[in-house]
Amino acid sequence: MSFKQIFITNKAYLSYQNNSMSVKTEFSDTLISLDDIDVIVVENQQTTITSVLLSKLALADITFIVTDHTYMPSALSIGLYKNSRTVKVQRAQIVLSKPKLNRLWQETIKQKIYHQAITLNYFDDDEYLYSLVNKVQSGDKTYTESIAAAYYFKNMFGKGFNRSDELDTRNAALNYGYSILRSSIARYIIAYGLNPTFGIWHSSELNPYNLADDFLEPCRPIVDRFVKGEITKESVMTPQLKQSLVSLLFTKVVSSDGSSVLLKDALKAMVASYQSVCLKKREALELFSLE
Repeated sequence: MSFKQIFITNKAYLSYQNNSMSVKTEFSDTLISLDDIDVIVVENQQTTITSVLLSKLALADITFIVTDHTYMPSALSIGLYKNSRTVKVQRAQIVLSKPKLNRLWQETIKQKIYHQAITLNYFDDDEYLYSLVNKVQSGDKTYTESIAAAYYFKNMFGKGFNRSDELDTRNAALNYGYSILRSSIARYIIAYGLNPTFGIWHSSELNPYNLADDFLEPCRPIVDRFVKGEITKESVMTPQLKQSLVSLLFTKVVSSDGSSVLLKDALKAMVASYQSVCLKKREALELFSLE
């Protein structure tokens, strides 16, 4: 049996035992094999975890996420220096030329807008965004992404939708879903020896995961589609809803060779392709398409 996603909603003591995570609560004592876990989300402020288990989770490439008092992901634990060529990879990453980074960003934004077009057309039979895809220039110097985003959100969620409205459950769900995908991407960035601070386009000195935010862009419409179809402004962020958002990692998407793959595997391939670009083994990113 494969658990894949583990949610710790009540106070618990988490420790390591025989390649398994021991979960002790007031009412139960459970062992879960690390081989059966992909993501762990702790959704309370009373749970304790041992340093040994944290280390084992990192070695097993398991994403460990902690939420804050509002139940939004606030911390991420991933392994460091898992790639034997970390120094070589990061040296190559840092010296990528600006023209090359601009072309990679162009690829990424074209795919993001294409996914927005597919998503919007799915609900409203609106094909306008398709016309913007090939207008994206190197480095998106004409800000086509911003033009597309303004049109997309207005038509996707309605003219009254405001991404800053904290009382709109759709925003909470979008933020939660984006955070989960971002966490998964960050895990692969570390695994492939890349430095998450140095992005393709994002470059905030206060953001330790600029590169993850770059790769998140073409993934956002997957979360948007779920929120549009399943959540209203007045919905409640139930544990079941949050589990569904984490389950988006197992959405079927289309790889560049036309095969159907899980999103989590497509994210891994995308990050791996960037490592290859840095090492001059390929020219373009491995980007997926929505089914």
